[in-house]
Amino acid sequence: MDLVGVDDEKAEKTLIRAFGWGAQSYWRNEKTEEIPDADAVEARIAYLVEIGIAEDKVAEILTKVPEVLGCDVAERLEPNVAHIEKNYFMKRGTKNFANYILRVPQVLGNNLDCVGDCAGECNRCWARC
Repeated sequence: MDLVGVDDEKAEKTLIRAFGWGAQSYWRNEKTEEIPDADAVEARIAYLVEIGIAEDKVAEILTKVPEVLGCDVAERLEPNVAHIEKNYFMKRGTKNFANYILRVPQVLGNNLDCVGDCAGECNRCWARC
């Protein structure tokens, strides 16, 4: 976590939430005690920078929504970025896109759109964004 400028205490808290080592409010037992792969973690951080998040702002996102660090790039992050581009008319790499992600970082981990018919998984739903 030195890669993004997070101290050891914050890094530990981030990893606990990112990989399901603690409360399951986000993961809902999708991840339980997962051992993080260093290359995958670095790829997720690199992807955030690739879509336009400044390197010095990555830690801010991980502090707000550590679960992003546990989200697979191809299965969750890329589809969510595409969803933002298509439905919110923003392009990755732009200032508006980066500001939106910084303001609402949980969108990177969304995987449900209940479209007003609540499924009870509000912490992963597009309806609240």
